[in-house]
Amino acid sequence: MKKSTKRGQRKGRPYTAKTKQARVLTRVVLGQPERQISKEEGISRGTVSRIRNSSENAMLLQSYRDMILDIVPNAIKGLAKLVKREDRQAIIEILYGTRVLIRRQEVEKVEEPVRTYAYTKAEFFCKYGRWPSLAEAIEFDKTLEVEPLVKGEEEVC
Repeated sequence: MKKSTKRGQRKGRPYTAKTKQARVLTRVVLGQPERQISKEEGISRGTVSRIRNSSENAMLLQSYRDMILDIVPNAIKGLAKLVKREDRQAIIEILYGTRVLIRRQEVEKVEEPVRTYAYTKAEFFCKYGRWPSLAEAIEFDKTLEVEPLVKGEEEVC
């Protein structure tokens, strides 16, 4: 049985205005995630993906990228001039942008290494023929005569 449709009713996906498509493409070029674009533009993520992937818009995006790539050499020359003039703000922003410098909140806290007493346990095993408990390994470690390695000296085996 065939489903009835009203006469004059459009079938398929609703039309997305060219102005909205242009805004979506601009956000794509700026690197915004599809989820954010869809939420702020009031359209589905599928629509954002469809706009981005349509052949006409893909060519437009490529032309935008080409224009940006044409600007890059001049931007690098301009930055070099700012660095030569010792523009501290420009230098700091470049170093942050290239991730040479990182902000304080981005620093990962380094945990102290946990001592496993692996060498001590192996020495204990060689001497007594069984694996020690952690307490035994700690006590046995105090009896080991291990000379510290000094940088520049050869290790004698």
